[in-house]
Amino acid sequence: MLKNVELKPITGTFINMLVPDTGITNNGLKEWEQDFQMLKVLGMDQLFIIRTEFEQNGVCLSAEDPRSTTWEEDDNLLDMAFRLGEKYDMSVYLGGPVSISNLHKGDWQKEIDDTKRYYDRTVPKYEHYKCFKGLYASLEALPWHFNFLDIARETLKYMKANWPEKKTFISPIINGVLGDYSSHYTADQWVDIYRRYFYEDLAGVLDYCAPQDWFAAPACSYGEIQSNGYAEWFSKMGKLFDECGIELWSNLESFQRPFPGHGEPKGVYRQSDYRTMYMKLAEASPWVKRIITYDYFTCMSPNTEWGSTRRLLARYMEMIGKDPSVIDEIFV
Repeated sequence: MLKNVELKPITGTFINMLVPDTGITNNGLKEWEQDFQMLKVLGMDQLFIIRTEFEQNGVCLSAEDPRSTTWEEDDNLLDMAFRLGEKYDMSVYLGGPVSISNLHKGDWQKEIDDTKRYYDRTVPKYEHYKCFKGLYASLEALPWHFNFLDIARETLKYMKANWPEKKTFISPIINGVLGDYSSHYTADQWVDIYRRYFYEDLAGVLDYCAPQDWFAAPACSYGEIQSNGYAEWFSKMGKLFDECGIELWSNLESFQRPFPGHGEPKGVYRQSDYRTMYMKLAEASPWVKRIITYDYFTCMSPNTEWGSTRRLLARYMEMIGKDPSVIDEIFV
């Protein structure tokens, strides 16, 4: 391990109940309770519901599906997320719908209108929870992909205009591909585009932004740690965010993106190598206010389907100076 690096701990996690590309959990109430108990031990006090409805090819999945629970305590998984969020003293951020059909048709205005109608209906349903602290603009895309900037901007403005007491939050992609889809943005290009077309216009509207880190593996040659450019990205983004009054966080991906040529399925993401997690924590910590993750429930929980999540959780606890023996006490 690297020495003399002060790591910021992960203080929040996304929860994905609809399109779990990082693994199916099939959790029952016992497993969900175990995970929330573990979050409490870890000091994770923020819960980001990444999507609550997702439509593709005419099929809509909903976190309010009454078939999604087999226990009496909750009518659906969205109810459960708020109930357990309240029970374990978390701050819950509610994500909205994403319609792939709207996006592929180029009907970005309909996507905005559908999102507004969804929040008009759903926010009042859950606003009695004290844990309900914020709203999350759920669409993830590249700057020019699906009119992402237009959709996110109008969604955030609607959130702030109608629920000014709620904090607003997004998690955009960094290091994404350019318009020609053949090369990637540099940090300077990304900052320039987002300054001119997005963040300056959202001063006073967007509270927190946690860019997805995307970087896959730490480099080391002949025992020497190599620069991966991560610090450059966060230092330059941090300057932009300070100018716009937006708090910079990091969305640490606790999964690994498939390596080309390794025979791994392109759209299947397994839990991260713990060395990668350490690298991301070490590189982001000096520059960001908070670090959150996508996501504990499928990439770090001992209840998930991939085999080494329990060990990733143990290695993470060692990194931040916590005793991993508590894992065996909770997950029995």
